Amino acid sequence: MDRMHSTPIYGLVLCGGRSSRMGQDKGLLDYHGRPQLEYMFAILERFCVRVFTSCRPEQAVPAHLNPLYDALSIESPINGIVTAFRAHSRVCWLTVAVDMPFVDDAAIRTLFAQRDMTAPATCFKNPEDSLPEPLCTIWETSAYPLLEAFVNRGEISPRKFLIGHHAHLVMPDDARVVMNVNTQEDRQRLSGH
Repeated sequence: MDRMHSTPIYGLVLCGGRSSRMGQDKGLLDYHGRPQLEYMFAILERFCVRVFTSCRPEQAVPAHLNPLYDALSIESPINGIVTAFRAHSRVCWLTVAVDMPFVDDAAIRTLFAQRDMTAPATCFKNPEDSLPEPLCTIWETSAYPLLEAFVNRGEISPRKFLIGHHAHLVMPDDARVVMNVNTQEDRQRLSGH
């Protein structure tokens, strides 16, 4: 087994947003019979050596969900991704946003099956606009220095990073996988899918 294949993969649930559009903590919403943060954490545990929760220092994340507090003072999921690499730089990271209720075991298996370890990242392609979906991504160790340089230039968009660094894009089997539920209106529309 070569070194690339033996690199551990850690999981990170991106839960550091302020949920201002939703009006309540998106990690506490129940789509699957338990709080979404716990649900997503459990999925990642099935695929990753260790799993952490990316969050702001003032968030009350239970210790058993391994809170990893944002190290940067930027409002972007890239904060959690860079923080994770700073904490554990010699692993690959599978990151999933807590507000993606259709990400399940099958979606993660698809991402792993089509993973390209020569690219800095593998992520889903949004079927609607063909752009990378940055919030469900496998980040290779090679992405870390590129992410640091990106942030040091004042950039904060993970999608812009993935476009600019030629991430490997995977078409999801179910288009709903890339859906983010950010507002109460989004939640109400779920029943129509």
